[in-house]
Amino acid sequence: MSHKILFRFGLLLVAVLAVISIPAGAEQIVGNQVGWIAFHTNVDGVTIYVDGNAVGTTTDQVYTYTVSLDGSPSSMPKTAYATKSGYSNSNTQSLAVPDVGETLNYYFTLNPSGPKTGSIYVTSVPNNAMVYIDGSYVGNTPQLSSGISPGNHNVQITKTGYQEWGSTAYVSAGNTASLQASLTAVSQYGSISVKSSPSGASVYLDGNYQGQTPTVISGVIKGSHTLELNKAGYYEWSGYVTVSVGQTSSVYPTLDPIPSPQAGTLYISSTPGNAYIYLDGSYQGVTPSSGSYVIDNVNSGSHTVKLTLSGYQDSTTSVSVPPGGTATVSIPMTAKGSSVTTGTLEISSSPTKANVYIDNQYKGITPLTLSLDAGQYSVTFRLTGYTDSTTTATVNAGASSTIQGSLVPASEPTQSGTLPFAVIGGILAAALILAVGMKKKD
Repeated sequence: MSHKILFRFGLLLVAVLAVISIPAGAEQIVGNQVGWIAFHTNVDGVTIYVDGNAVGTTTDQVYTYTVSLDGSPSSMPKTAYATKSGYSNSNTQSLAVPDVGETLNYYFTLNPSGPKTGSIYVTSVPNNAMVYIDGSYVGNTPQLSSGISPGNHNVQITKTGYQEWGSTAYVSAGNTASLQASLTAVSQYGSISVKSSPSGASVYLDGNYQGQTPTVISGVIKGSHTLELNKAGYYEWSGYVTVSVGQTSSVYPTLDPIPSPQAGTLYISSTPGNAYIYLDGSYQGVTPSSGSYVIDNVNSGSHTVKLTLSGYQDSTTSVSVPPGGTATVSIPMTAKGSSVTTGTLEISSSPTKANVYIDNQYKGITPLTLSLDAGQYSVTFRLTGYTDSTTTATVNAGASSTIQGSLVPASEPTQSGTLPFAVIGGILAAALILAVGMKKKD
């Protein structure tokens, strides 16, 4: 019996030594064994990344990831994080390996990613002052500048005739910092108040257009200046005005009408502005961003206006300038690559309330604005007591044209042929009276 016991003890010892001799890091493969990792998020629709790879999206704010325990320890998941558009990424967390049948829970918090920049809104009195933010020009007041990084920024405002104004604006992400500047006129400047009778005259100071009367021209350097006023149907007025420091000089001339004016005024605008203006092929200037470019003393009759602007199709239209009157051309520029087939025709008459016929089709009563296909049209004006007036209008695609009809009172009908019965009767009566008188003398 002792030999058998020793034999069994030896076999047991060999088995124990065999187990002990297996290295501690050796892999032991056990088939079809899994565990789970549940990722919880504070918002839904979050993408979960495990070891840098997207593995799924949370539903009802949870995503469960299956971990196969059949692999080696080096293949087990190590880190995870969560992402979602409009939110900042979560922190990266280190992962533990679950046991067979075990579920480990991890929680991720994602915060909304708000705006990263703010805005600065600058106004001034007077307006149209130049605005600089951190030394860079951004536009004229009133000016809203967006995309400004959070923090303090230097704001400077300059305007001719006024002292420079400066301040600091603090910008926070998603908010607008507002500044209002009250500009102080510098000592070497004054102003000119210009009125006229009648009003609506174009004002030129030292040859530069300043608007229409009544107007106040500020920031004028002290000294003597040339002032000119033009209005269709009136003689040009010009004179000198002296500007004193810090004072407002007033000018109020009366314009003399031209008995039979042969020229008018043309107002030209475009959308967008900054288009080059050609009148009958001659360059005139550039359309302003707002308002109209004014051309005075344009001979009455038909003229061609052409506007050109980089990135837009050239636009050409015809306009009729009435003697002593005004005509307006307003052209919406068409971007290259787009197609426009209609234009606008603005119709007026002197006197007003005349019936308008386009190609013999009644369209309405003046003043009247029509949208028409591009082309030429016969326009007839009719008004009781006046002679019909017919002219030709050209409508250009994407442009606005004006036309004015001048109606002449119909002349009184002249009498011709046999004398009216009243006249004949009067002659016969006179002859009869003469005959009776002669008989009495006899």
